[in-house]
Amino acid sequence: MRNTDTTSASGTNLFALGQDRLNWLQARQQVLAGNIANADTPDYKPKDVSPFEAALGQFDITPVATQPGHFGISASDTSVREVDSESSLDGNQISLDQQMEQVADVNDQQHLAVNIYGKYMSMFQTVLGK
Repeated sequence: MRNTDTTSASGTNLFALGQDRLNWLQARQQVLAGNIANADTPDYKPKDVSPFEAALGQFDITPVATQPGHFGISASDTSVREVDSESSLDGNQISLDQQMEQVADVNDQQHLAVNIYGKYMSMFQTVLGK
């Protein structure tokens, strides 16, 4: 999923990072849709993808926790994994409310990534005088 040319001699390739983020969000959206589709399947366990922070490991930046409540960054691959949750009577562990919240969060993140990409393109056009 990761582009090979995400850094250049002059810095970070934000286009490649944005593309990686959108690819990750698409994969997560598909996994969450599968969870919702299997909401009535007995003994179905919900799935999710590994965190996106693994893509940040390619850059020479280290996030710093400036407040005690900040989360640390953990590098892991982007793969589908089962998520622990409470079981219903039929053994199904899908909470539709939780899944719909996650879908809405992914949708918001997709809009943010597209808007940032658009602003970045607008800056390029301004610099090029177009």
